[in-house]
Amino acid sequence: MRSRKKSLGFISTVVLLFNIMAIVALLLSYLAPIVKPQTFWPIAFLGIGYPVILAVNILFILFWLIKKPKLALLSLISIIVGWGALSKNIGVGRAASPHPDDDTSAIRIMSYNVQMFQGLKEDAAHRREETVAIIDSVSPDVLCVQEFYTRAKGLSDMKQLFERKLDLQYSYFIPAAENEYDAYGIAIFSKYPIIDSGTLNINKHERIVNRIVYADINKSGKNFRVYNVHLQSIGFDQQDYDYIKQGPGTSQADVESTKRIGRRLKRAYLKRNEQVDILYSHTQSVSIPYVVAGDFNDTPLSYSVNRLSSGMTNAFVEKGEGLGVTYNGAFPNFQIDYILASQEFQVKNFQIVPHKLSDHFPIWSDLQL
Repeated sequence: MRSRKKSLGFISTVVLLFNIMAIVALLLSYLAPIVKPQTFWPIAFLGIGYPVILAVNILFILFWLIKKPKLALLSLISIIVGWGALSKNIGVGRAASPHPDDDTSAIRIMSYNVQMFQGLKEDAAHRREETVAIIDSVSPDVLCVQEFYTRAKGLSDMKQLFERKLDLQYSYFIPAAENEYDAYGIAIFSKYPIIDSGTLNINKHERIVNRIVYADINKSGKNFRVYNVHLQSIGFDQQDYDYIKQGPGTSQADVESTKRIGRRLKRAYLKRNEQVDILYSHTQSVSIPYVVAGDFNDTPLSYSVNRLSSGMTNAFVEKGEGLGVTYNGAFPNFQIDYILASQEFQVKNFQIVPHKLSDHFPIWSDLQL
């Protein structure tokens, strides 16, 4: 008897082969949070590529729904298997908890990589004013700022401006470089007294802007610690950004550019892993509730982010909505800024402020202690 089963045909067979490759890549990307880059660094590339790999699998689902619906289950099941990975990148149906105005037990944490206020020249006063206005609209209790820049005096004395206009009268600022005129580095500002502070040595070179600092803060008799984190940057230069914008080609120059970008990504993965190990070890000796916030320069499916968030609550995963994109620079846009809280805190909400004054969007969350 002749079989009634229809052959897929040449084109569909080729599509199926590519679909299987996309599924394998998706499944391997789920290993990125648990495989140390030092052990097998290529997995880290699949972690950062997860959004693209996910999108490709969704396209295959749509194709097979039209062509042969049963085959759509291949990618669909692969996506469902990685539901945890999906929830770290996309927030759906996470309603913010009601928060009475007279409840003073919550602490509003805000993190913002201000990109040194884009140089903060005197003729860019509007940028300075808009940044202050955005922060003022959120009215954080604690503000973590990466790539903070300030002049020693005058209109561009941002440290004094934050303290005076935003009522953030307590601060801990560690410059990566400074002179008698200006300074840049990492800072924590607070409405409440800072009773202790410190910095973690994660870089051998003093002028590197990537730092970790912490401050112990007292609010209404309760102490908690806030870590402000700025982990290793990739270190792209202008030619790298130009290459990313124009897209890959086949010339020898394109091949060399691809290799150069790959080397820089690998180096950054390995360095961030070392930095997170130092920070994780430090948090294990903390005897008070603590929050880790800042620019991790890594995606939700990275080993670094998941190593640090182990045993903590990720504010975006708990209450975030949408794609969670916090970076809006030249490199493909991802979520790389986070607010993590120890188990003593309950996450009430999480917001990304969609203003493009920097290459990062500011983020904030109310945490109830």
